Amino acid sequence: MRRSYFLTVLLAMVSFLAAILLVQREAPVRVVGELEHEQASIDESLVECTAGVADGDVTVDGRPLLWKLRNQVDVPNDVHYFAAGVEHHSGLGPARYSYLGMGPANDAPGSVRQGLNSQGLGIGFNVLEHGGWPELHHQALGHCDEIGQVRTYLNGMTDLSTFNYLVDPSGEASLWENQAGSGKHWECNTRAPARDRQWIDVDNADGDDDPWTGGDVTFAGWVVRANAPAHRNADGSDDMGGGGGRYLAARDTIAALIYNDGSGTALSVESIADAFFRHNVLAMDTTVSNMIVHGVLPTEDPRLTTMWTLLGHSKTGIFVPLWIHGVESGGLNQVPRYLDTGDDGVSAYTPARGMFNAGYDIADVQARTLPFEQHLFDVVNGRLLPEWRGRNWADPAEVTIVGEEMKRVQEQMDADAYSHMQYLYSQGPTSNHAPTITLASATTDGLSATFSVTAGDADHEDGGGNLTYLLNYGDGQTGRGVTHEYAQPGRYLVSCTVADENGVSQTDWVFVSVGARPFSPDGWRGVFGQWRLPPRWR
Repeated sequence: MRRSYFLTVLLAMVSFLAAILLVQREAPVRVVGELEHEQASIDESLVECTAGVADGDVTVDGRPLLWKLRNQVDVPNDVHYFAAGVEHHSGLGPARYSYLGMGPANDAPGSVRQGLNSQGLGIGFNVLEHGGWPELHHQALGHCDEIGQVRTYLNGMTDLSTFNYLVDPSGEASLWENQAGSGKHWECNTRAPARDRQWIDVDNADGDDDPWTGGDVTFAGWVVRANAPAHRNADGSDDMGGGGGRYLAARDTIAALIYNDGSGTALSVESIADAFFRHNVLAMDTTVSNMIVHGVLPTEDPRLTTMWTLLGHSKTGIFVPLWIHGVESGGLNQVPRYLDTGDDGVSAYTPARGMFNAGYDIADVQARTLPFEQHLFDVVNGRLLPEWRGRNWADPAEVTIVGEEMKRVQEQMDADAYSHMQYLYSQGPTSNHAPTITLASATTDGLSATFSVTAGDADHEDGGGNLTYLLNYGDGQTGRGVTHEYAQPGRYLVSCTVADENGVSQTDWVFVSVGARPFSPDGWRGVFGQWRLPPRWR
């Protein structure tokens, strides 16, 4: 009897323990709020994001920057367009402004993790305890055109538990830390006086190995955060007693770019893409999407704000440019194909994340992707944006032309980058280099322009490759000829796309002016001389 009783108790205990283990093994971690729509089995706070903002005082061109490296479970991320006049979040009413939002492709409709609106206001966030951010993001992007408006709304919220980053077209940059349930909001404005009193000894000039005791770089002008721990200093300064490895890595990386060996700031889109987004501590195994918002000067049109986008892992992906003015060009409101998973399920996320997941040698991949990306930076920041900034943004006809040009550029660069990453992903990290292309300034004769094209193929330096060319002359016509006759005088954006035998393409861009300089007796002045030019010239 005693033996039977012992066996019964033993079996009951075994059954109880087995049930506990089964629950522990099978029960998913509950993700709060809209994150339930993600196919996730771990809490987002365990795969932390890192982000930052900087105002124009510490950037190379005086324009503000916002950057966000997003870590989460491995689900496709993409970009969506949100139209003005539509209510995208319950209770907020129809949006005043249109905007672009980035986040998981399978999120509930309307979820925005980071984005940019048509007024040049950019936003991003890191979670602390998840709460409140969907409402804030739709309010900020859909209804606000400057940080002050967001500040007023945010300070009235009680359910926020996030870090929120913002830049706006006035050049302001700020970050909030918000504690749910308390209604407390700590703002770390980049120009807060308290930040001016905090310094980092970047080069360890005093030799004590303590980054807080030197005087190389002030915290004024920039701020970075990782998810946790928090940095709750109500005066806007950084909490020197906390941090964590990713915060320290992000802080020191940005500080080193600003210090730049004492030679003046080197903080730019390009330097952040390289030093921050490819940093071994910051670009974690769980990196899924990345954004850099390159703002404008207060005197510039906010539609010039550029949203550099990289879907997938930052170490094996390529940043491509995105302008909401280009998305809206022609009234189609279409995000470039490979930035939106859409109905076809095709996205840049697949190869950029896939190469990392496959364990491809990062050095081999980057030997091919980073020069490609640098070409995009050079074209956009060195050639296209300076031209567009000089256009007459008060002229509707000229604004339409710029929108058409932006649309062409972002869709072609998106397609080129995808062709390169997809081939490397499918064929291996050393399978191919993208062809190189240089479209030199044209020589003109009246309405005729002749272009100089130079291309290269690192995989066939002996000349054995098979490159094909296609020129877009900027007047609605395409062809393979390097000489083109235009129908009317004007200034045109010309592109030449070169593709190799594997379908991998690269494109270069140049502006060309054709036709005799017009004369107008009314004395209107324009960008090319004493007299105003017709719309196609502007």
